[in-house]
Amino acid sequence: MILDTTFLVDLLHGSETVSERVTDLDTSGTPFVSSITVMELFEGVHLADMADAERTAVTDLLTETNELPFDRECAMRAGEINASLVESGSVIDETDVMIAATALVNDYPVVTRNVDHFERVDGLEVVSY
Repeated sequence: MILDTTFLVDLLHGSETVSERVTDLDTSGTPFVSSITVMELFEGVHLADMADAERTAVTDLLTETNELPFDRECAMRAGEINASLVESGSVIDETDVMIAATALVNDYPVVTRNVDHFERVDGLEVVSY
């Protein structure tokens, strides 16, 4: 499973729904994040007025999580996905396209509360919480 940025943000904020899902994830295998999620989280860290403890929590969370790179294959898939979404008038955030492409290339579902965006991507398995 690839954990979307929404999932990790909710986890950092102590969401009970996410905490319940974490228990499920522990039995379903190793979770991953896309390198795009790492970028989104650190963008938030640098834009938000966060205490040092909150910044450390983000860093610690990512230290404990396996990362999948956004490589050339992912980039090519993302371009294909984005073109299809533009043509159909169903555009989503490009970062979500990149995370979806990473999931498809690596054959993993995406765990997110942003179901509306990710469900627009053909062939992507979306797990909501």
